[in-house]
Amino acid sequence: MKTARITAAVGCVLLVAACGPSGTKAAPSPSPSTALPAPPADKGPECVGDPAAKGLHVLRDGYVQLPGGAGPVLYKEGQGDGATRTAVLTNGTTTGTSQAGNGTETWPVTAGQTLTVGGGAYTVSQICTYRVVLTPKDQNTVTQPPVPNAVDPNWPVLTDGRLRLRWHVPDTEKRGAISAVLKNVAADPARADILVVSQDGGGASYDDARVGDTLEFAGRLWKLTVIDVGDGNSNGANPNSGYVDLQLIGPAGG
Repeated sequence: MKTARITAAVGCVLLVAACGPSGTKAAPSPSPSTALPAPPADKGPECVGDPAAKGLHVLRDGYVQLPGGAGPVLYKEGQGDGATRTAVLTNGTTTGTSQAGNGTETWPVTAGQTLTVGGGAYTVSQICTYRVVLTPKDQNTVTQPPVPNAVDPNWPVLTDGRLRLRWHVPDTEKRGAISAVLKNVAADPARADILVVSQDGGGASYDDARVGDTLEFAGRLWKLTVIDVGDGNSNGANPNSGYVDLQLIGPAGG
């Protein structure tokens, strides 16, 4: 996935309105014919650190609110060099912004290090292309692992364990608590931009995702198995507008 990309990780609750919690507007999606050149493929590894670690899952270009009102932390960017993986976290709820009243802070992190934010100490237990896991060092702070969408555990509706997202057609849980949309598809090589938003805050934005990449949302892990760039017409009623298939792997764990 792209290692550094300016994006609004929290869009609208229903996506149809394209209006974020902070009132920001989602940027228009380019057509495949005007897509930016493909970034270099990530060198990997996909994850480093403890795969069984429990803690707060900060999804790619998404944020979590820390316990005790210490403010949100956002997974801004990440990079693999073929041997290990690093990430850059920042305060605030969208890339490039800061928590009200504070300056923008960024924290380059590696797996296993301690991160102190707002007086709270956390271990950076795992860094993946799609998430960072922060484990509170304070044993009195309880963090629950992500669970399948508590509002509707049957969302999204799958076919043979597969979720198909069509270009520009949001798939939204019936109460609007969580939604996913394919923002853009592009060719040479095939890649996709997938946005996930949630009423609970956070969400994720997986830009320039390629076949084989792992995504996390709704408390589950997904493997991107198909990218069909379609005919370039993003009309939601167009059956040839392009799509992606996400195969369910299992619970997000930790």
